[in-house]
Amino acid sequence: MTTDPVLAADAQACAAARLRGATQALNVFDRRSPDEQERACAFAMALLAAGAEAADWTLAGLPQLPPGQPGGPRRYQPEVLVPVSHHSVLLLARTAMNLHIAGTRGNQRPALWARLARFFSESLPASQPEMVRLRERALNARRETADTAPPVFDGLRWVLDYHRRQHGEGAYLTSIARTNLALAYRHRRGETDLAMVTSLAQDEVRARTARYGPHHSVTLMARSVFAQALLLQAEESSDEQERRQLARRALTEVTDIRAARDRLFGATSPNAAVSRRHEARALLLLGEAALARTSLELTLAFETAHNSGCETQTIAYTHYQLAKANRDLGDRDRARAHALAAVRIFTLHSPGSRDARLSASLLAELGCQHERGPQPARQAGAAEFVPGLPVNSPRGKPVSAPSGPAAAFRCGILDL
Repeated sequence: MTTDPVLAADAQACAAARLRGATQALNVFDRRSPDEQERACAFAMALLAAGAEAADWTLAGLPQLPPGQPGGPRRYQPEVLVPVSHHSVLLLARTAMNLHIAGTRGNQRPALWARLARFFSESLPASQPEMVRLRERALNARRETADTAPPVFDGLRWVLDYHRRQHGEGAYLTSIARTNLALAYRHRRGETDLAMVTSLAQDEVRARTARYGPHHSVTLMARSVFAQALLLQAEESSDEQERRQLARRALTEVTDIRAARDRLFGATSPNAAVSRRHEARALLLLGEAALARTSLELTLAFETAHNSGCETQTIAYTHYQLAKANRDLGDRDRARAHALAAVRIFTLHSPGSRDARLSASLLAELGCQHERGPQPARQAGAAEFVPGLPVNSPRGKPVSAPSGPAAAFRCGILDL
């Protein structure tokens, strides 16, 4: 190890650059299978152990290296260790957390992100951009669980103002922050919140279309938020004519989004599956229950295959819509089965949430009560339920839970 300060600084810069490059490569695993995400997380933790100064990463909410795991990839022996306070270490740890939370329940994730933010707050100033982004990610983890407490809204508004000041009104990070605030309004559903969601989403669609074009993946996110706002307005409207007009408009929009995502990501991708589920919601509102059921059955098959059979929270949305479609078609037995699955999964990932309550209400309407709490249904050959593991997860295997198509920023926009 060199004692020359200039050479030492150069060696540290090279070591930090390697960590940064590895972080960029690992971000690719955001939408991969559960097994691949588990291996990628272990690789990230090995890099932290080999390339960063010694730290107890379990205090940050990150997992320990598996028994027998070497302290880093073979042949990676940096001349110097990168300080924990360096931004490259924070970014790698954030990516490791993104991979790690895929194997956790939705309601466990806010606490993990909060622990990671607290860990780095001890060595980095709060004003550092990477720390702001980390706190932003922690806020969005709460928003993803439909937490609409005032501190969440205050924090998201502050983040939006921060990006406006630092990067400008039309900057990408400002755009993402504005979208996350719109999603928080969508969760809260106050008297004027849906109108606020629609307004914010429309502004985003115009801005992103002008900058990136209508079928860029970033623009498709904003268009999807806007389409969901139309669907929510249609579902809550008491006027039949207005409901059908909104549903038709949403169907036209989301069908174009789905077709674009089919081309960009593939018809079986999580992005396309989400849009296919939104198409089915519009079809249900228009009385096309048979078409909606076909679309939803495809969606469920694609999601199940992508998640290796594990029941993530995204699958609960599909089960809920399938319950409604089968109810409208008069197949109450299948409707009850899907409603029960939706209640079970929502209760496991986000107990007490609006989605869990709506699913329970539908289940009661179908003449069935859910009394067991968040216990998984045992099936032939299914893994034993172990407290702390997701439903139907193989013992020790994580569950894939997509966190949004903008992997480079990764603010955790779900169901877009």
